[in-house]
Amino acid sequence: MKIMICGSLGYGGKERIKELQELLRENGFEVIDQLKDMDYCEIQDFRDKLELCREIVRRDLEKVSEADVIIIISDFPSFGASVEAFQASMSGKRVIAYSEGKARSPWPLAMAQEVCESKEELLEALRREEMRKIGKIPNFFGEHEAEFVYEGFKCICPVTGLEDRAKITIRYIPERWLIEYESLDKYFRSFEKRAIHHEAVVEEIFRDVKEEISPRELEVKGEFEERSGVKAVIKKRWKR
Repeated sequence: MKIMICGSLGYGGKERIKELQELLRENGFEVIDQLKDMDYCEIQDFRDKLELCREIVRRDLEKVSEADVIIIISDFPSFGASVEAFQASMSGKRVIAYSEGKARSPWPLAMAQEVCESKEELLEALRREEMRKIGKIPNFFGEHEAEFVYEGFKCICPVTGLEDRAKITIRYIPERWLIEYESLDKYFRSFEKRAIHHEAVVEEIFRDVKEEISPRELEVKGEFEERSGVKAVIKKRWKR
């Protein structure tokens, strides 16, 4: 899991970024250091440096794309960090806002899936992130209903030991968060070698989706291939 720490370079921000980078390395996390080859924190006026501006933005967005998790130091506003938080969040990456003091901008908090107020909380959040199953993005698109259909679901029948196949349908009405559906393929493939009953498949998918995005309404349906002349269709619904 690759982690990038973003924030204002002024107000002692560079030192705080370096401090957190070192803390994460000491705790076994892989850190992307966007300041390693390009440190521009001493520049006071960029107006006559447009080519450098473009290069900085291009490079930083490449680093965001490379990262799995973005940590935004939120004590002091930063134009760049807010854009990086938006880009990461809308790409389904995890964004964590970190602020030991007052958070002076709404942008990092609006993009963040979690807000941490101490180093201990931050490390715990990152450990939980290593176990995350389904990606999510902020819902800036208003009220709507979404339906995702996955035709290639596979698992192992715990009774016969044979492969079971199914079509999985997730229908939900979101509130704050949306499913980042590119993450679903990897999530569903994690069932392929598992011996699990049909009912338990639907229950687990339902629970994971509900815990991750807290939708207003949710339905998960599993339509399993016929076995011994019987076709199983398992549904679970919930409404806030």
